[in-house]
Parts: sequence; C-alpha cells; structure tokens
Amino acid sequence: MALIVEFEIATPILRRTVEAVSRIEVEEIYQSETGATKLISWVYGDDLASVPAALAADDTVDEFTLLEEPGDRRLYSVTLSARGEDHLTYPTAAKYDIGYLEITVTSETKIRARVPTREALFAYRDTCREKGISFRIQQIFHESAPAGDRYGLTERQREALLIALEEGYFDVPRETTLSAVAAKLDISDQALSARLRRGQANLLRSTVGERAPSS
Repeated sequence: MALIVEFEIATPILRRTVEAVSRIEVEEIYQSETGATKLISWVYGDDLASVPAALAADDTVDEFTLLEEPGDRRLYSVTLSARGEDHLTYPTAAKYDIGYLEITVTSETKIRARVPTREALFAYRDTCREKGISFRIQQIFHESAPAGDRYGLTERQREALLIALEEGYFDVPRETTLSAVAAKLDISDQALSARLRRGQANLLRSTVGERAPSS
C-alpha cells in the first residue's frame, strides 16, 4: 500500500527568491527539449513587483518568464541554473515513482508526496543527504487513511478534473476547450494543463499503476 508523506527539505532552490515574497507553490516540474529543468510556479506576496529582481539575483535560477498575473499572485516558468540542478532531488523521485502532490517554498521547502514503498522513501532521503540537504518527515500515513485523498489528489487537482469532466473536456469529441475550463477556475491555460496532467498522473499511479501486470 502506498504512503502519503509530508516532509521538509532545506534546499537552496528558489530560497533567494522566496525571501522577497510570502511563498511559492510549484505546480509542475519537467525537463525541456534541451534537457533543462523547468518549474511552473505560483508566487504570492505583497510586493510582487520585486519578484523579477529576486529571480534575477537567485543563483539557482538561469531564466524565467512571467506567464500570468491574476491579481494577488504571479505564475512564472523558471529554468534552473547549474547550481539549481545540482540540488534537484526530482530525478530521484521520478526514478522511484514518487509523485509530488504539493510543493510549497517558504522558509523551508515543504513537500507532500505519494511514495510507493518505504524503500523508495529511504532512497530519496539518502539522495538528500548526499546533496547536503536536510530532510525531515512531518507526517506519514497510508494512502487509504482518512487524512489523505484516496487517489493522492490535491484539492485543486480534484477540482480541476471534476470541472473538466463535467464540462465535457474529456468527451470524444470534446464539448469544451482548455481555455473555457481555465476561465471557470480563474487560472491560465498553462496552469490548468499542468494541474490536469499531475492529477491524471496521480490517478494512474493509484489505479492502473498500483500493481505490475502479470505475464
């Protein structure tokens, strides 16, 4: 049975940037066609005008692009620098089928993840230690326990999937567009696309990916 683990790591990634704002929520992590790692991230704070300067001064950031600015937050695409890549633990998470559910950067980086086995969790912890990153578990429970979503979905992923389903986005042919669903959620097309992909990945890990097929 898979585990839901909530833990903190002291990674330098986006640490300089978050000092200028209240928090950063990472929507998605992926590799571009060039192999660079990109983070799609929501930035929250009272002085959002200071974010570009903070990102430019952050030595874990190579490039950044503003995607959306809906009022009290900003959505950025951030490409990690070589130092950021050196401290990235995501490749180990992907190797051991650990699915990030939530990533919030404040004074620490707080992560909620779906972990298939304790051995996978220990492997991830060991990678953090090898990189000089402190690792501290806050909470751990079985996926079916009441404290966690049965399918490892965050509240926002569940909401996005349900609205997309109700509006006919998954119908064949489609009854609505990505933009129309995004408008209902008051987020950008790119943010919705990332949220749907992560939600669907969590559903697949929790259902068809729960056990290997027999031969």
